[in-house]
Amino acid sequence: MTDAHPADLVDLRLLRTFMAAAQDLSFTRTGTRLYLTQQAVSSHIRALEASLGVRLFRRTTRHVSLTRAGALLQERMQPVLQAMAEAIIDAREADSLGGEILVIGHTASAEPRLLPRAAGLLDRLSPRVQVRTEQHTEISLRAAVAEGRVHLGVGLELTFGGNRIASQTLGHEPWCAVVGSQHPLAGRGRVRAAELSGHEWLSWPRSSHPGHWRAVQQLASAAAAPTVTETWLSLAHARLTTADAVMLQPSSFAAHLPQGLVPLPLEDAPSGHFSAVWSTLTTPPYLHQLLSVLAQADQHAVAVPTGP
Repeated sequence: MTDAHPADLVDLRLLRTFMAAAQDLSFTRTGTRLYLTQQAVSSHIRALEASLGVRLFRRTTRHVSLTRAGALLQERMQPVLQAMAEAIIDAREADSLGGEILVIGHTASAEPRLLPRAAGLLDRLSPRVQVRTEQHTEISLRAAVAEGRVHLGVGLELTFGGNRIASQTLGHEPWCAVVGSQHPLAGRGRVRAAELSGHEWLSWPRSSHPGHWRAVQQLASAAAAPTVTETWLSLAHARLTTADAVMLQPSSFAAHLPQGLVPLPLEDAPSGHFSAVWSTLTTPPYLHQLLSVLAQADQHAVAVPTGP
């Protein structure tokens, strides 16, 4: 007998309730938003926790907060649910218009730099082409490109390749350090990488973003920094605001930081590189036009803000 896939054990309704509750951090507000009673919301969360075998919330009579497992599930499920909704919309539009759907996958680091400007340019490719974007980790993007589920992948420090994967560099961008607003370096403006050596360095996990992790490891080694700690982005933001830690990101990513975090441009760090990748077995339509559009978007990268 074949074991059930973990995703087969999860009711989509329970996931939607969880995502709303993770955002609201109030079962009462979530119930009002979803037209459920507070008891029904609690029941959905308990059922989801039971099916997953993990605790997702810490609950008291006055306070609700996410556990580490809950924060991770929220971060990983957001792009999945968004992709599901977009897939349904795309399927309906394709049926009514008879057009092609072009899927561009991207890592989180590529979104602020390339996609906002590229979206308008891509609309001009052809009136029959509908462009959809999906956020991936580097590992999931590798699989999606290889399997043809994503026509073109875009990301920072992508390390995968092979006989059936082609790539092209789109542009380069300086790294910057991200710290909490109370960090001792927060008011410094530009800093040298060596000045970060006495602080804890954070990186996305090697298991999901090996290229990003490897690039940060090299920078840390050159700056004689301590061992790099791997963590998910949502957990890193919380750690940066409460600990003497730094996290390296591309400069354009720093323009979209949440409140409480400050970017510090690095004076002497080498630049990271953005690449586009695609499968040679299923070369995407309009490939040369796509690469041209993304290169144009790269030339209008967001300037890096400084100061708290």
